This record gives sequence, structure tokens and C-alpha cells, in this order.
Amino acid sequence: MNFIRNSLFSPPVDGSLGALSSSTLHETLLQPILEHMEAGVTVYGLDGHVLFFNKAAKQFDMSEPINMHEQTYGSSTFYHPDGITPVAFGELPSVRVLRGEIVNDQEIWTQPSGKAVSILVANGKLLTQSSGEPVGALIVTHDITDRKWAEQRLEVSEQRYKSLFEYNPDLVCWLDLAGRFLNLNPAFEVVTGYSLIDLRNQSFQQLMDREGVKRVLSLSRHAQKGASNNYDLSVFHKNGARIELNATVIPIVVNETNVGYFVIAKDITKRKETERVIHYLAYHDTLTGLPNRSLFQSKLEDSLVHASVQAQPLAILFLDLDRFKYINDTLGHSTGDSLLTQIANRLRDSVGPHDTVCRLGGDEFTIILPGMAHEEAMHFAEKLMQKLIFPIFLGNQSFVVTTSMGISLFPQDGTDAETLIKNADTAMYQAKEHGRNNFQFFFPEMNIALAKKMMLEAGLRTALDNNEFQLHYQPQYDHEKIVGLEALIRWQHPVYGIVSPLDFIPLAEETGLIIPIGQWVLEKACQQCMKWQQQGLPPVRLAVNLSMRQLQDKHLVTMVQQTLQKTGLSPAYLELEITESIAMHRLDTVIPRLQALQDMGIHISIDDFGTGYSSLSCLQSLPINSLKIDQSFMRNMSTNTSNTSIVSAIAAMAHSLSLSLVAEGVETEAQLEFLRSLGCSTFQGYYFSKPISATECEWLLANNAAKIG
Repeated sequence: MNFIRNSLFSPPVDGSLGALSSSTLHETLLQPILEHMEAGVTVYGLDGHVLFFNKAAKQFDMSEPINMHEQTYGSSTFYHPDGITPVAFGELPSVRVLRGEIVNDQEIWTQPSGKAVSILVANGKLLTQSSGEPVGALIVTHDITDRKWAEQRLEVSEQRYKSLFEYNPDLVCWLDLAGRFLNLNPAFEVVTGYSLIDLRNQSFQQLMDREGVKRVLSLSRHAQKGASNNYDLSVFHKNGARIELNATVIPIVVNETNVGYFVIAKDITKRKETERVIHYLAYHDTLTGLPNRSLFQSKLEDSLVHASVQAQPLAILFLDLDRFKYINDTLGHSTGDSLLTQIANRLRDSVGPHDTVCRLGGDEFTIILPGMAHEEAMHFAEKLMQKLIFPIFLGNQSFVVTTSMGISLFPQDGTDAETLIKNADTAMYQAKEHGRNNFQFFFPEMNIALAKKMMLEAGLRTALDNNEFQLHYQPQYDHEKIVGLEALIRWQHPVYGIVSPLDFIPLAEETGLIIPIGQWVLEKACQQCMKWQQQGLPPVRLAVNLSMRQLQDKHLVTMVQQTLQKTGLSPAYLELEITESIAMHRLDTVIPRLQALQDMGIHISIDDFGTGYSSLSCLQSLPINSLKIDQSFMRNMSTNTSNTSIVSAIAAMAHSLSLSLVAEGVETEAQLEFLRSLGCSTFQGYYFSKPISATECEWLLANNAAKIG
């Protein structure tokens, strides 16, 4: 009995069980003990019948009889440890023991009907008499389900930890409460270059600069209180390179006590660099690297706040490059971009550390000058203009790019960014009106002029429909005979009265309205010339001015041809005038169009000659018939020897090129005699007649014809 008790309490079964009879199993002293044991105890007879089983054995389905002949075992099915493959009859623990085998820790799974899966470990051996003769089989089973699940959970947990720690593509490290490294994963070494040998028991602070350490200590207060925290930080690679990380700090809490930290960090260096590039592009001009309009607005507002608090002045410069569009159109955008870059460098080099240079777009720049009042801003603008006027060399070419500047001052010209920018812009346009290559300070009257300009622009769009334009004609004389007329447009504005072409023609150029206005002038002038011829007046050549926009219009030749056909005027009586600067612009386009017009029989003339920069070779290539000496050379001719020299040179050039010469702006007898001495035979100016209306011109033509006879 003691042996059985020991055997039951100490599974698996070891050694000889000694002699045992069926009566022994029913001893009253042993029965209660066996019944209440947690282990399942089953005793089989040699024929497979069950001699004894306790409650636990029944629960484990180990109380069914065995039929050795038919190889059946009750109604239960047992499975191997995989939980899937059934255990064959011959592999059952009880069958193996009855065959004479010893069963040690055989693991089997069973799922009784309607119950959860149980995982059992069985031990068994034959029961023998003292003589060694077997009398039965003892099977002891223990339920190890909970232990197995615990082991599996532990294995899963360990595998999860291993996956999260060792195989994690992100950096993972384990720190003690003092921030010293206890462990780190392979990804940490790959990203930072530091191994566990390098950092074990070393503080995380050695990977950061002082400001970074302060920030991390400040942000880690939550983790010190047991809460996780996430933030971006910078560390240094072993080679000194900076690495940007997004780190999550997780406190390790054991028995409600914080014992250390896990840090999981993602390398965001490339993302941060991309963000920096995107941020830079959002606030900087890609061509020059200067702050753009958005950053200018932000910096100006900050500067105004500071100036207001400190009661300090501030100046805004608005710069626009003169005639830059012509450079772009003539030499191409690549050259234009190079010039803009050079200008930007000069501007950047001209300001102090607290000033800001911005490129608003195109050829417009602004400069914020904190602390500068009127005098300081004036001296700055003067020096800047001197610096910008120096030639810029690109390859074998040199360029001189002039600038028009407008200046507004805080607080007298405005206290907010929008007003100061608008007023500086207004002053810049005033500088353009004053001949470019100068600077102007804003003053309130400029807004009146700007308002007038805007009103003129608005009225210009309806002037044609409202029949507000008129044509006047200024005659051209050869001695006393009228040989030509120049058509000059006038605008009868409903508010401002007669508006000078100097005021509205530039507006028409800017808005593109010069195309329909120019077409109206040509058609109206041709109609009038044809009407005079039909009235029997002596036919004269009619001169009409062409603008830059018109000459650039690909439909110009067709428009002129259709106008002549519509009015019936012969091309021989039409003269088209272009200025010297226009003629020299885009020669590849200008020459074919002028040639087509000349081939039609139209007379081509260069107006205002002497004010541009044409060369003799360029003039030779142009299909032109005459030169008109600009009227500016007529002024002070008696006292200004340079003017007389220029006029003499122009006359000599015209003769050498077999071009007829016309002098405009003739006002005195002395001028007339001097021009005649140079071989000039055609004159135009107030000495003969001012521009007159069509009615007056009709009378003048008739009177001149009668006088000449």
C-alpha cells in the first residue's frame, strides 16, 4: 500500500511496483486518497478491463476499457502533441504498458465531448506480484494544459520580444533610470555606428549636443512619471554626421515601479531633409536663392512689429529692372536668368546682416531696411544704383542693366505691410516715368497720379467704341511744298480733355490695346488720304507710326495689306515709321516683316533717329528708305556743339546709305538753314505748322497747291 501511494504521488512510475492484488486496491485507507488526487489513476487488468480509476482519470477519458483483440478503446480519441494527428491504438499508453513497455512522460491531447482540450502526460508500468508475475497495468496521468499554455505564451512573448528587439528595422534600446544603455538592437548599430560594446553603461547624452540634451530631458518628464512619450530628436553618428530620429520612450514598470525605459526610434533623416527642402522651396526663389514673396511678407510684418515696439524707422525699396523684357526676348531666358542671378548677388552683397533682399518674381526685387529713415535710405539707394550700373559680363558679352527704384518709409508712408509695399511700388513707377535708372521716394500726390493712370487705362478700353480718338496731321515740307503728312493720334477724354499720346500710348502698349488702336489709326488715316485725293488735292505721302507691339504682331503685314485694299490707297502714298530702338529689337523678326512691307511699295522710315544704339552694319541690313532726325537735337543747336555734330554725322550716314533725310522739330530759320547746308531737304516742325485737324489740313493742302501753282 505504501508503495502504491508513493507511486501515485511521484509520477512518473519508477522501478518495481511490487506485489499487488485487486483486493489491495480496495483497502479503505487508500481509496479516499486515490479518489481526491489531481493526477488520474487507472489500473487495468491484463485483459484490458478497468480494475480501478479515480475521478481525475474519468475526467481525462482514461477510464474506458481496452479491447486488445478488436483494438478499440472506448469512444475517446487521443492526439499527438501537434493537436491534429490521432494517436494509433498501439501507441496508447495503456496498450503499450499491457504489451510490457514502460511509458515515461508520453504527451497526448484529448478533447472529451463538449469539453475543452486537455493536454496530458502519461506514465505507466506493469503491476507484478512478488514473484514477478504481471497482474495488471498502472497508468498515471497529469493535466499539464495550463503549464503548456503558459510555456507557449512565454515562447510567443519571447519570440515577440526577439522580433521587436533584434529584428526590428527601427532603433531599439534599453536604458536604466539614469539613461545609461543596457542593451540595443542591431538596427541601432546600423543607423548610428555604435555597438553595445561602445555604449554599454554609457549615457545617451554622449550622442547629443547640449541643446538636444536639454530638450530631451524636458520632454521626458512624462516618461519619468510612467507615461510614454513621442518626439523628434537629433543624435550624432559615430562618424559625426547628424541623424534625425522620431523616438517613442516607453517606461518599464515592474510592481508599479519604474525601473528603466525602452526607446524605439525611427530614422527620419531623409524625411526631415525633404521637409527642409520643401520648406526652403516654399519660401525662397529657386533661381536666385533669395526669399520669395511669401517670406518677404512674413519678414516685413515681423520687422514692422519690431520697429513699432522700438519706435524705429524702416524703409522699403521696390526695384524693377529697366527694359528687362527686351533682354529676355532678344537674348533668351537663359541669358536673362544669368543676369537676374548676378543682380541678386549684387543686391545680397549690398545689404547688412539685418536687412532682407527678396525677389518678388520676374525682374522685381524688394529690400527691407530696418532702422533707416529718409537720409539713410537715400544714401543707400545712391550707392546701390552705382553698384548696379557696372557692366555684367556673361561669356564674351557685357551688359548694363539699369534699375528703377521706389522707396516708402515707416511710419510716415504707412504702418502696415500692404500699404508700404503699395506705396513703394507706386514710387517705383514714378521712377519709370522720370526716365528710368533713378529712385523716387513716395509722396501722397503719387497716388493721385496713379489713380489718374488707372482711370486712363480703364477709359482706354472703351475709347474706340465711344469714338473718342481723333487724328491730327503735321505737314512735311520740301522748301515751300507740302510733300508729306504725319498722322498723330489725339484722345478726347470725357473727364481729362485732350490726353497726350505720351500719357496713353505706353498704357496702350502695356495692355495690348495698341493693336486695335494702331489698326484704327492706319485705316482712318488711309481713308482720309484717299478722300483728299478724290477731292483733287495733290497726293502726298502719309506717315503712320508703328509701335513695338504692332511690329511683333505676326498679322501686321496682312493687316496693312487688307487696309490698303479696303481704303483703295496706293502703297506708294503710305509711309510706316518705326523708332530706332524698335528697329534694333529682334532683327530676325523685324527685317522679314519690314521687307514684306517694302516689297508692297510702302515707304519705311526710322523715326527719332540718333537716340538709340544702332550701328552702321545694322542699318545696312534694314530695308528702310529714310531717316528722321529726332527733334531733341534741334534744341539749343546754336549753343550745343555736340547736337550739331550728331546731326552732321546722321546726315553723312544717311547720304552714305542713299537714304533720304527728314528733320523734325524745326522751329527756327537758323535750324532750317543749317539742315539745308547738310543736304537735308524735307522738314517738319512748328516753324512750318503744328499738328492740325483733318479740316484744317484740307484747307492747308488746297492753299499750298494754289500757292505752288
